[in-house]
Amino acid sequence: MNIELVKYPDTFLRTKSEEVKFPLDDKTKRLIKWMIKSMYSNYGIGLAAVQVGYHSRIFVMDCTRAGKSPQTFINPTVTKKSEETLTDFEGCLSAPGKRGEVKRHLRITLNYKDEEGEEHTKTFYNMEARCIQHELDHLEGKLCIDYGKTTDSGGEEDLLKAMVESSSRTKSDD
Repeated sequence: MNIELVKYPDTFLRTKSEEVKFPLDDKTKRLIKWMIKSMYSNYGIGLAAVQVGYHSRIFVMDCTRAGKSPQTFINPTVTKKSEETLTDFEGCLSAPGKRGEVKRHLRITLNYKDEEGEEHTKTFYNMEARCIQHELDHLEGKLCIDYGKTTDSGGEEDLLKAMVESSSRTKSDD
């Protein structure tokens, strides 16, 4: 099954997502599997539930080169942010052809639950920290193109390059 991505300017992307209740029901477990599959099939490094039509506080992420280590974050909240920031352009699967210049913290500590409902607190750095902040924005109804300077990257090929160039992920044939 292929899930169609919700794309800008669809106002669905502007609604704040709702807390997920535990234990997860079968529908939510399937949603997470579909999100992971959709993230990989669109060559993304992160995907929030709102991007596939659900206002649930869930996102998935994989910033590895191989693209075989998906992580699931449910009801995430940032508990700490570094003072150090980096401003860079970001692309978004929900805004093909556009990039926004966004200032992000280089290090964040995140509290979240996994699919079993187990609570985790973990510190993330650099690309993972940037990706998490990008996905958290989605859960709040905000897009990277909302931050100010925005460019048209010239198409979906350029958007793909913008999303993955920093992580150096390469497409695989499997």
